[in-house]
Amino acid sequence: MIVEFALTLTFSLPNSAPPVVHVEFTQPVRQVVTYPPEGVLNQLSGLTLPERPFQEFQENFVAGQPYFGAFAITKDFGYGYVTGANSLEAAREIALEECLKQGPRCLIYAEILPQGYVPLEDGQISLAPEAGNYYNNPDPTWGNYRAMAISEDGAYSVVWNYGSPREASDAALSDCADYVITDLPELRPMPCMLIPFK
Repeated sequence: MIVEFALTLTFSLPNSAPPVVHVEFTQPVRQVVTYPPEGVLNQLSGLTLPERPFQEFQENFVAGQPYFGAFAITKDFGYGYVTGANSLEAAREIALEECLKQGPRCLIYAEILPQGYVPLEDGQISLAPEAGNYYNNPDPTWGNYRAMAISEDGAYSVVWNYGSPREASDAALSDCADYVITDLPELRPMPCMLIPFK
C-alpha cells in the first residue's frame, strides 16, 4: 500500500539506497553542492506501517518532499524522523536518535533524497532546499558584508548589511548556533560553519 501511494505521487523508488559516504562537514569547504528543490522518496523497507505511523509518514514526512530526510521505525512501529537536514548522513543519524526515544532498536524505513543525489566527497557540503535557495539566489540589496553559516543538521543563518566581514561572519555563526539540534544527547556534534557565500 505504501508503494502504491508513493507511485501516485510520482516518486521514484530506487531498488537500493545510494551509498552513504561518511563525510563530516569540515573546513576548508572546497565546494557547496546544491540540487533542484524536488525530493525523491527512497523506501528502504517493505513493512506495512500501522495507521498512526503511516499517517505521520504520509502527512508530515512525505508531504512536500523536503530533502534530506529520513524516517526510522522500531520493531513495534515507534518512529522518529527529520526533514530538511543538510546531508543524508545527518538525516539518518537524527532520525535514528529520534526513533530511539521510542524503543531500543531502530532501522531506517525511508529517506528523501534530492534528484541527482551523489555522495559527498571530502571538502564538499550539501544544502537542503531552503538554505540552497538563499545560497544560490542572494539578494543584491544585501550588500557586501554578508555571511552564511550552516550546520549539517539543517540549521543555517544568512545575515547582511554588517559593518565588516568579521561582524557578518560572527553574526551568522551565532545565529546559526541558536538552531542547532541540542535535545538529542547521543547525536554527534554538528557545529555551524561558515560557507563561501556568493
